[in-house]
Amino acid sequence: MKIPELLAPAGDLEKLKVALAFGADAVYLGTPDFSLRVGENKFGVPEIRKAVQICRAAKKKIYLTTNTFPRDHEFGKLENFLRKLRATPPDAFIFSDLGVLATLRKFFPKVAKHLSVQANSVNSRTVREWGKLGVSRIILARELSFREIKKIVATNPKMEFEVFVHGAICMSYSGRCLLSNFLTGRDANRGECAQPCRWKYSLVEEKRLNEFLPIEEDSAGSYILNSRDLALIEKIPQLAKIGICSFKIEGRNKSLGYLATIVRVYRRALDTYFAGKKFDRKLWSEIRTTGNRDFTLGFFDGDLKNLQNYERSTGENPQNFVGLVEKNSGGKILITPKNRIEVGVKIEAVPPSGEIRKLEIEKIFDEKMVEVPAAHGGQRSKIWLEVSGELPQFTLLRKC
Repeated sequence: MKIPELLAPAGDLEKLKVALAFGADAVYLGTPDFSLRVGENKFGVPEIRKAVQICRAAKKKIYLTTNTFPRDHEFGKLENFLRKLRATPPDAFIFSDLGVLATLRKFFPKVAKHLSVQANSVNSRTVREWGKLGVSRIILARELSFREIKKIVATNPKMEFEVFVHGAICMSYSGRCLLSNFLTGRDANRGECAQPCRWKYSLVEEKRLNEFLPIEEDSAGSYILNSRDLALIEKIPQLAKIGICSFKIEGRNKSLGYLATIVRVYRRALDTYFAGKKFDRKLWSEIRTTGNRDFTLGFFDGDLKNLQNYERSTGENPQNFVGLVEKNSGGKILITPKNRIEVGVKIEAVPPSGEIRKLEIEKIFDEKMVEVPAAHGGQRSKIWLEVSGELPQFTLLRKC
């Protein structure tokens, strides 16, 4: 049985390099104009060309998302964008719209086409029809149970299938929620979702407009539309056995620390299973070092009791991510601090491969090599840390 692909998000070139370093077999990315991540998307045509070159050199795959639902007047802009990519095409395009598929076939007839989760594929007949149109891979809807996934895969043996295994979940069919458009004028189908499912709501009686009644007596409010985060790490064996070819991680806007940790964990889970070993439950402690809204299996087993998170909308973030090793020199490591760090603090060094080491920050220097007692996160300036032993590039540093 072939080891499935581990597919990671890439919000910018730095995240792309980190994802590959920590074990991703492929990455997916997009531009603000034609993918569903407008807010913090750092990719233009020059960056996409560079990303393709990086992936080619690493012998990894790169998929470009063009999965918005464009209006008529936007197709000219899409065609101009595609023309600029002819010299450096990705390994596949991810799309949702039938008109976009026709445009992709015109400009890139030989490049693979993957149907986005936004198209909400939930049955075998739909999959069959997309196959007739030249689609080689279906990214299945998150709303399917394992039983349904198994049937769809079994009845379409020539099609590739990809599933989301980790990350945030939309409270509606992916990208089809009207709340964002109705409340803010921002269209979820066009990458502008304001995530009103994460907002706090109260009840208002029509004749008591100034009285906001809590739906649940809780100091944090009631997040009645707010889902927990998906985590199917323990379901890897089931999905692999039925022929899922790609395990996808959500989170192009997540932090470098989150990306490195989750890719590393799923890489280990995949390799452990295919080496014939049992699932290592210590991986859960690794996952919980990242910001999360607690976890759910989603629709996987048909039990929806634990899908919602009524207590809070933001991810629980322990603020323990210190930074990633950018360079080694003279017994010191260079990082860009992401959270406050002080001399004497105990940290864990999590390398892209190999075991986790525990270290102590012995000294801190600013960019001018002036010794300082501490450094703050959120700064653009870099710092040098003196620790025992060299650490490879991209090693994740976090507080113990």
